[in-house]
Amino acid sequence: MSKFLGLRGGAVALSLGLSILTAAHASAPRATVVYQPMVSTGLAANQPFEAWFVLDKSSDPRVPGYAIPAGATIRFVFPKEFTPKADLFQGAVMLPGWVQGPIPVNFTTTQDPADPRAVIIKFNAPIASNPPDHPGLKDIHIRARVVNPVAGDYPISITFRDAGALDGTTTAVARITPTPIPNVAAYNELNAGKGSNWQHLQPGQEAPVPIDFLVTLPNVPRSVIGLGSQPDGSLKILSDGKPIGSIKAQGVPLTMTPIAFGPGKSRLGIIRVNVKAGNEPGMAEITGTLDGGTQYKINLIVDAANSVAGH
Repeated sequence: MSKFLGLRGGAVALSLGLSILTAAHASAPRATVVYQPMVSTGLAANQPFEAWFVLDKSSDPRVPGYAIPAGATIRFVFPKEFTPKADLFQGAVMLPGWVQGPIPVNFTTTQDPADPRAVIIKFNAPIASNPPDHPGLKDIHIRARVVNPVAGDYPISITFRDAGALDGTTTAVARITPTPIPNVAAYNELNAGKGSNWQHLQPGQEAPVPIDFLVTLPNVPRSVIGLGSQPDGSLKILSDGKPIGSIKAQGVPLTMTPIAFGPGKSRLGIIRVNVKAGNEPGMAEITGTLDGGTQYKINLIVDAANSVAGH
């Protein structure tokens, strides 16, 4: 695969050709389908479906997401090419724009008894939008009782009902890949679920939350994942010592330092980078990329000296 799929990290990259289609006059949020950050099979042919539906809001916690009223429903309908399979796990997670940080809201996830390819989420309590700590709904993680078809692009219908201004139908296109692909994304479990994206730093300061990535490789479950330094300041992502990708920075200057983990975390695919800002204020991006796989972007803001960041 010659291009990379960008996962959630600021604006979602569409470099694998993922497209967003929206029904005429619909007021429902637009959505993009991307690989779920912790699996490499969820959008692969002949595998159980598992993916993120990324809504059309920036992952920046200062940017409001969607408020959802109690009683609202979201109905996902997969096309006929997806094969229903009753014994698969079905579930959903509501997310505020960062991984391993679920929104604690009461909702149910059910299969439509009249359509085995339809998943219905009903909110028994509301989701508020109160940035930055609780920015509202920005992503939905879905596991459905369907098996993916052969590789290709497939429209998934998404209908919001009893959701006020969000009522309407939109269509998100899932690109099913021929085989599972290497997957990289932010990993926040070691930071108590606190997102590492969109951090503010003072010049010369280290990022308060370390930048952790999770690397998931198909057919290499016990590979030791690590990092290697490059002369230009970028980092190599290594699997059993062999390069499989990179971590690069662009924007205002900063320094990336790889932190070695023991074999337990390394074999789980967790890698850590400490980041220190330079003296120039502005935006910086740290992008993890896997060869033939996905890409994930971390955004950092270096504030002017002595300024107080509005988180």
